[in-house]
Amino acid sequence: MRLVLALMLALFPVPAPAGENGETLTIDEVVSIAIKNSPAALAAEQDIIIARQRMREARFMALPQFTLSGTLSRANLEYPSLLGPEFGNRYVDSRVGDNFYSLRAQALQPLYTGGKNTNTLKLAKTAHNQAKVNFETVKADAALAAKKVFHNLLYQRRLSESSGYWLNRARELDSSLRKDAFENLEAAMLLSGLSDRVRQAGSGVEAALTGLRKALNREPGYQFDADGRFESLPVETGASRSLVTAMEARSELKSELYKAQMDDIAVNMAMIRRYPTIYLGASYDVNAYKFSSLAGNSAGENWLASIAIHFPLSYDIWTQVQQRKAQQRQGELKREELLDTIRFEIISAHREAVFWQSETEKLGAETAAMREGYEAAYRSARPSVAALRVLCALSELEKKFLDAVYNQLPARIRLEWAQGRDFAK
Repeated sequence: MRLVLALMLALFPVPAPAGENGETLTIDEVVSIAIKNSPAALAAEQDIIIARQRMREARFMALPQFTLSGTLSRANLEYPSLLGPEFGNRYVDSRVGDNFYSLRAQALQPLYTGGKNTNTLKLAKTAHNQAKVNFETVKADAALAAKKVFHNLLYQRRLSESSGYWLNRARELDSSLRKDAFENLEAAMLLSGLSDRVRQAGSGVEAALTGLRKALNREPGYQFDADGRFESLPVETGASRSLVTAMEARSELKSELYKAQMDDIAVNMAMIRRYPTIYLGASYDVNAYKFSSLAGNSAGENWLASIAIHFPLSYDIWTQVQQRKAQQRQGELKREELLDTIRFEIISAHREAVFWQSETEKLGAETAAMREGYEAAYRSARPSVAALRVLCALSELEKKFLDAVYNQLPARIRLEWAQGRDFAK
């Protein structure tokens, strides 16, 4: 196979660069730029930052909560009054003067929450891990799209160069022929077909350049050249081994495993709503009827410490538990569906890659043999319309070979994506 590819590359030189005064990009550089500039990848990266901050917030829930407040009340009371919670729930006697000043420092420490704080932290950690694997999923999708358009550009350029080569050979042969009316018409039709293929290939190159610019998230006028060899890449790994690799490396599967952990935690959090919550609180107040008295001996000082126990009495505790268990079952069914999808993706991509690999070898050998036979006949036989027909048929055979190479490469790329890891180079 390597000998055939080397012969084909020698027969058909590498096409000219796609852009002038532009940078030359390899497939690894294209993938790196595509991931770096992908809006979806950038958004997924922000999800990691959000999840990290939520994890820190969950840790804060176990720490004591401090409050420092101050109030100024101006009153004209005939009866005692109670300030609302926004003003510290303070009792104001009707015998006080016009002004009432108060400062309060308060601390509240949860002693027992039935596992709510612990499970909230576990949930935040799992969500953070899930955000990271989701980022890997988005990166893999961006890399897949970039590889496809990169190989499409190589294919379109190679097809354009091949079509131009055969059109020039056909025109050279046609100019040396002596033809009657029908032969002249047939030769014109054959040349027209080759010319159409050249124009279509040129349009394909432009479309491929536009697609790659879009994948790189660059401006329409961005000039660059794709540095790569257009040749099939053999698949030497069996489908069963790719399945094992996918179970270890596929980011979507990892995300679903974290989702399963989150479902378990959600069920636990619904269950712990039955448990009491215990708080320890302390507060210190300074009250005065004059602002200057707040720091003096005439200020009234209060302090207290309390333990509070809250018993939940809710009608929807068990309904919430049943909902979380149903969602947990939905997650299990989704994971089973994902496993089946991954299996079919790997089997399908592996079968397609192996098929087109064999087609590439067969068509490459046939094209090289036919090309050698044509060159021998061209040197020994008299130029004729039949020779022009053979040239067009040989051009079509080479196109089939290039199509086979192009079909094999995306299949191999999809197999790499499906197993969650690139093949070793």
